[in-house]
Amino acid sequence: MGRLFLEYVTDDDVAAKYTCKCGADTASESGLLWEGFMGACTPALLFRNAVNIEPCGSERQEVLSTGRYTLLDVQCRCCRVPIGWRYITADSPDQRYKEGAYLLQQGALKRVGCGERSSGSGLSSPGLSSPGLSSPGSGGSPTSGSPLRAAHRLAPPRALAQLARLRE
Repeated sequence: MGRLFLEYVTDDDVAAKYTCKCGADTASESGLLWEGFMGACTPALLFRNAVNIEPCGSERQEVLSTGRYTLLDVQCRCCRVPIGWRYITADSPDQRYKEGAYLLQQGALKRVGCGERSSGSGLSSPGLSSPGLSSPGSGGSPTSGSPLRAAHRLAPPRALAQLARLRE
């Protein structure tokens, strides 16, 4: 096996980044699109960009609570642990903002303040959802046997503002 090349999150405008439990940088807090998703029956975060992520498996079609998607499971490049999926396509026009985005399981990530080192423990980010805000889409249930399934929950105000900027 050859030498493993890892990328690093370098964003001076953000106070924190997310790493895999193994310590490899995964995403910048500034790339966080939405909090409060569910993936594999555990909370997940939607990121516009991610580093040190590679595909594991082939593309698949899946019907989630907000519509039909083409998904690609992804894993950490460093430790090879599956940590979520990438949205390839979305059939519904109001869900197209997810195309190319990464849904990463919160339990596989750790939030680290810039300048801190990752210790490998779970994510400790309070207030990942805001009561009273409902997500787009309704009803439906996952139909695939995939270990990674998604359903929308609550959208915090910061994620809604980021989504509005993306649609402009």
